[in-house]
Amino acid sequence: MEEVLKILLVDDEPEARELLKYMLLGNKRVSVVGAAGTVDEAIKLMQKEHPHLVFLDIQMPEKDGFQFIEQVHRSGEDPGIIFVTAFEHYAIQAIRNSVFDYILKPVHQEELDSAIERFQLRGRRMQEQDLNQLMEALRGSGPTKIKLNTRSGYVLIDPSEVVYCQADGNYTHIQLTRGSSEIITQNLGAIEEVFGGKSLFRASRSYLINLNYLTRVDRKSCNCTLEYNGESCSIKIPAQKVKMLETTFSR
Repeated sequence: MEEVLKILLVDDEPEARELLKYMLLGNKRVSVVGAAGTVDEAIKLMQKEHPHLVFLDIQMPEKDGFQFIEQVHRSGEDPGIIFVTAFEHYAIQAIRNSVFDYILKPVHQEELDSAIERFQLRGRRMQEQDLNQLMEALRGSGPTKIKLNTRSGYVLIDPSEVVYCQADGNYTHIQLTRGSSEIITQNLGAIEEVFGGKSLFRASRSYLINLNYLTRVDRKSCNCTLEYNGESCSIKIPAQKVKMLETTFSR
């Protein structure tokens, strides 16, 4: 009798986890043994359930998908990894050049089933050379600037020049260090995934902020101050995010 494939879902969006769980229900050869919204939660579930395969979001708050596989590798576990991401940007090319698999959001049933079948046929497990291959590909992948669509065409933006990103419905305003701003025809969640960098912090539903320009956080008023090229701005954030920021800079 064929062994049931134990699967762990790791994604910071509850809706994404529930959708994957629902899509996997019809596959009798697999069993979802856990779902986590953060890397730390996922590591605990990994140690408890020892899944064969992990569906892993790339961009998550605090720690990302690449940090997850580094922690898993150090722990001695050896699950298969399938990355799940919303946008095919430079990191996808790095994954394509490594032994890890990926599927793009929105996830389609046929692609999900195919990814599982590829894993079962290949029987691949995460080994040290596999992880090193991915990290080397990431370090050497892609241009510095990222292409973002505007209403009239597109712009090329260096992530280090982004001060903050502000949601505006299905659009996003991006403030740059040189004082100019751009209106991008993608929502804030999409922008967060595209940049995929550790310096951009999801400060609220409406803002991503670049931690490199953060100079002050007021616990009482829940305001954070960003300073760049002689300019400054204040952004109000939820109290929970204030605590998360403090944890981030306490490490």
